[in-house]
Amino acid sequence: MAKYLFISDAHGDRDILTQIFTANKDQVTQIFYNGDSELSANDEVFDDVITVAGNMDFDRKYELTNHYQTKEQSIFQTHGHLLGANYSLTKLILAAKAVNAQIVTFGHTHQLGVEVADNMLIINPGSISQPRGKYAHLGGTYAIVTVDASTYDVQYYNRAMVAIPDLHFIFNLSE
Repeated sequence: MAKYLFISDAHGDRDILTQIFTANKDQVTQIFYNGDSELSANDEVFDDVITVAGNMDFDRKYELTNHYQTKEQSIFQTHGHLLGANYSLTKLILAAKAVNAQIVTFGHTHQLGVEVADNMLIINPGSISQPRGKYAHLGGTYAIVTVDASTYDVQYYNRAMVAIPDLHFIFNLSE
């Protein structure tokens, strides 16, 4: 079993990142930050966190995409702005397929969302600091995905690190 924390779009709110990373670092396998922090790539808040550049990150030390690979999992990470995430998930899915990813994570839209397409879990944790859309009233979200042999268990959390009951999803893995 593995647990992954996905978070994005803090837009300078370093304090919330510090709080969430500190509270969860020993509870999850890996933390992924999907861009638009507006912090330097070598900021210590990102120690042991896999990051990508967002359209508001100007430090060239950020990677544009990452491919995280373990024996059990393959995760493709990007911010989404260079793959047209505002308009369609097609380019994102194609980029993830190119590396045989099982999980695809991105940000940019500031709207949370999760689905399974082409046998891949596609997840946007929403924006932790500037949410938009149907769940903007929550004030910001991030997600923890627990992966076991048969399911993806996706739980969204608010800025207070409280699980949101209506935003809990379980997807059965294809055989």
